[in-house]
Amino acid sequence: MGYVVLDIEAAMQHWTRALRIGPFYYAEDVPINQLSYRGAASDVRASIALSYSGSMQIALIQQRNDAPSSFLDFLNAGRDGLHHVGFFSSNFDRDLYRAREAGLDILQTSIIGNPDGKFAILGSGDPVRTKPALIATCDSNLDLFHMVEKEAQRWDGSGPIRRFENSKSSQAIT
Repeated sequence: MGYVVLDIEAAMQHWTRALRIGPFYYAEDVPINQLSYRGAASDVRASIALSYSGSMQIALIQQRNDAPSSFLDFLNAGRDGLHHVGFFSSNFDRDLYRAREAGLDILQTSIIGNPDGKFAILGSGDPVRTKPALIATCDSNLDLFHMVEKEAQRWDGSGPIRRFENSKSSQAIT
């Protein structure tokens, strides 16, 4: 579940305190490469925080600049909150092709972190609708996702926000 938020620090505090979901693993400046929004290149800067509720991944996303994106359109339409529901794919290119063949628009594509970190937002151009997203799975992001999920399962409320300090971890985020 991908939530686009105006203030990621406040969102992490809300999720950990009010909803008791955490800890969040936070990368202030996630490398987003080759982002294409509606067919045009865009240089989006973003912060991302990940946690789990049971087996469901919670991703909080704050765009840090005004580059064109699906995230910015959502915010400019007066929304913050659930932006997309992600589906993991072990064969991203095939599944993206199938989405196109099924008539879904490909609104935004990017590579997040390492070259295998492909990500696509699908659906209509309506900025306020929650959209499906396709997330490529690879060894580096699966290892990260499993670690975050295990930490969430045993979380005792301490250390609610954990910053990614090394670039290898933040580059695995997708």
